[in-house]
Amino acid sequence: MGNALTVIAALTSVAGAIVTALLGARFERRRHLEQRQQERQDHTDRYSGPLLAAASSLASRLRNVMDTDQIDEFTSADDQHSQRYLDYAVNETLYRIGRYLCWVHIISREIRVLDLGNEERNRELVLRLGAVQHATSSRDGDLTFMLLGGEQWALGELMVDPDRPADDPRCISYVRFADRLDDPRFARWFQSLKQDIATYLQNPTQAKPRLTAITKALDDLVALLDPRGIWVPFDESIDAQRTLDTRKDRRSVRRTQRQTKLL
Repeated sequence: MGNALTVIAALTSVAGAIVTALLGARFERRRHLEQRQQERQDHTDRYSGPLLAAASSLASRLRNVMDTDQIDEFTSADDQHSQRYLDYAVNETLYRIGRYLCWVHIISREIRVLDLGNEERNRELVLRLGAVQHATSSRDGDLTFMLLGGEQWALGELMVDPDRPADDPRCISYVRFADRLDDPRFARWFQSLKQDIATYLQNPTQAKPRLTAITKALDDLVALLDPRGIWVPFDESIDAQRTLDTRKDRRSVRRTQRQTKLL
């Protein structure tokens, strides 16, 4: 009887050890999986957030650029501040273009593609990034604001902050960008875009199809990166258009007031 109890106790102990080992291994695998998922999410957030902000910001600016009334305000001869506003608009537009290309460059260089959780969304990300690149580099129609693929890559590379650690790349700030425009070696890469802006101000109609295509591609990219509209509202483009309409009404009133004063 004593031997039987000893055997049972031993078997129970062994069984308990086996169960503990199996559960431990299972919990460890689950912990490791959760850790990898968290690391993947952190890695994705680290790059998708800045890319989302850059894409949304550029799309918003392009919508403003296509507002002819705003162009008239910047270029009006009777406004003593128009040159200041125009210089700012040109440089800040160049910065938004460069910042977007910078984050595309960083993503392509560092991790190739973002991991959005499944192959279908990853594939869609590549397609939408490609759509923006194609809309920008296409040689169909008017060539104003056209940037070839290599030029886009070069601008993106120039915008990477050289003082950041290699494992934590970031885009340079607007202040640093504005300062570097005084460096001919840096500024020459943006010269064609700057000339395109001057051309566009003289004849906005010709370049509008390209700008519209780029804006649409950027909006599609934003919708993929922020599908629930948490960071960028779904109706941003609608709100932007309403804002433009409101500006038009206000400018119309101001022009009428100026004309009345002249009379």
